[in-house]
Amino acid sequence: MLPGSGLELSVGEPTSADELFVLESALDPPLAMLELARRVARRADGEPPDWEWLPATDLGALALTIRRSWLGDVLSAWAECQQPGCRTAVDVTFSVTEYLEHHRPRPARGAVASGEQGWYALRGTSVRFRAPLVGDLLGARATGRPLTALTERCVSPPDLSAAQARRVDRALSALSPALDGTVAGVCPECGCAVALTFEPCGFVLAELRQAFAGIYSETHLIAASYGWDEDAILRLPRARRRRYASLAAEERAAA
Repeated sequence: MLPGSGLELSVGEPTSADELFVLESALDPPLAMLELARRVARRADGEPPDWEWLPATDLGALALTIRRSWLGDVLSAWAECQQPGCRTAVDVTFSVTEYLEHHRPRPARGAVASGEQGWYALRGTSVRFRAPLVGDLLGARATGRPLTALTERCVSPPDLSAAQARRVDRALSALSPALDGTVAGVCPECGCAVALTFEPCGFVLAELRQAFAGIYSETHLIAASYGWDEDAILRLPRARRRRYASLAAEERAAA
């Protein structure tokens, strides 16, 4: 279940085409994860969601949901202790499920529902706002002035005082918390705290690229062993392709 929208998704197994998309896409990580979700994720009833109406913060949750389905719930990252003279590598490990649960929306102090679905008002002011949607992000990017366009879409009036802008930011951090943030660990050598900046879409995309990198060598090995063309190999289910590659490698090693 995505924390922002509450949408329940099922994630299918990746095809060879999905693997190649992950490896070869030049899209920014959030857009790459959105396109990957369009390929592999469905609602509980089997239908595709209306992706543009999801809260923009659910893009990070989409990445982590796909990651949990394909690579497991436990995520490990490495950081380096920044204490002078230490520089020890620190393993930061956490559960995707717990991370998503920690970022569930919660009520915001100083903000009340304004009547129109998704919109809130700052108490004691005429300022109204809502959490950006995926469609807002896509539309704002196309304008060439994304931050200004996003503000115009999601805040009324868009020209806020500094104090009002801070209040809106605090409210949105509760109502639609971003999954980008910091995860912490402890250096096993010196005992100091270690902070790691975590951006789910970019991190998961890098993990998937590492996991899928073998498709090129597997395709080459099957083609060389059986004489099949690339299209025929890439049409194979992923598990079967990997099994054929394993058998061909074993046969070569025995020879």
